[in-house]
Amino acid sequence: MDILIPPAAKKCKTTALDEDTFGIKAILSDEYKTEIRLIKVHSSQLESKQQLQIVIEELAQKLPHFQHLKRVHDSNVLICPTADIEDTLEQHLKLHKISDKVLAALCRKVNVVEVPASWAKLRTQYEQMIRYWPCKFHPDKYAESLHNGSNFTASQRVYHKRMAHLLRNLSKDVCDGQPVGICVDPRQPSIVAIAAGNSSGSSSHQHCVMWLVDHVARSQRGGAWPSPLSFVEDVGQATRTLRGMPQTYYDYLRGHEASRDLLCGAELPRCGEPSSVNDDLQAGNLAKYGPYLCTGYDVYLLREPCLMCAMALVHSRVRRIFFLELSRNGALASTFQLHAVKELNHHYEVFQFTTA
Repeated sequence: MDILIPPAAKKCKTTALDEDTFGIKAILSDEYKTEIRLIKVHSSQLESKQQLQIVIEELAQKLPHFQHLKRVHDSNVLICPTADIEDTLEQHLKLHKISDKVLAALCRKVNVVEVPASWAKLRTQYEQMIRYWPCKFHPDKYAESLHNGSNFTASQRVYHKRMAHLLRNLSKDVCDGQPVGICVDPRQPSIVAIAAGNSSGSSSHQHCVMWLVDHVARSQRGGAWPSPLSFVEDVGQATRTLRGMPQTYYDYLRGHEASRDLLCGAELPRCGEPSSVNDDLQAGNLAKYGPYLCTGYDVYLLREPCLMCAMALVHSRVRRIFFLELSRNGALASTFQLHAVKELNHHYEVFQFTTA
């Protein structure tokens, strides 16, 4: 979904916001690391093309390994991982009911070779892998763009970096150095909610992410926690709500030239629409059903969230997380990569702001 930047009333004077001091990098799972892992494999050199066809057909049925590799290279056929063989290759093949004819062909000229252990996720991995053995590769343009940093347009990068500066300024100027979180509806884009919290406290539910989720709930006529802050009141028949914005933060945005043009407000809950959505729907249901928890929203954090906060963002159906500073107990890059756990029923993308 593209982020469109609303035009500013006038161009701001050159400030720190205009300096390209921040980069943005995707925090990808270990599968996308460029280093490849090799495994030892038993292979056999066949004597004829007639043998080759028979051997390949039987191996595909009875030892269906190496889906990510070409099974044959220069008349050499891959048989099985060396680690799978407990005694001898011949006994291993007999155990898997390989026919006598194929068995004789495979046991004549046996070698042990190193081949890539898994699929290539990126072209750089593929180029490394084919040095060892011919591989199958299905390019993923979006994964490549995440890896090389080309997934954002110029205007999107400008907005993301403005949020990074805003996190620092809010923490320094308003929140006594505490961690700050900003939730944004990326369709406009528009700031839905802002929150601060104490990440060093003993109680995780006081962290800024937990407060931020509750402030987003306020914008949807919810919210469970009593807050010492006063919140912006909607006036008249507003088309968007500011109920997730503490008055102090909203006044700060409107009182500073660098942030005065930022759009604020959340879409109002739609009457008569379902109160929940299918887990398989993620970013798309924000447009279809209207706001539901943090579905389709982007979250910007001054500090990498802990495991409890990262899980709260999973349950809230956040679309993307951007954070500025690593944390000692961070669960997205420092000590763990929660977003890479395949068993979760929701996955968000994670990006870190890097300083020049």
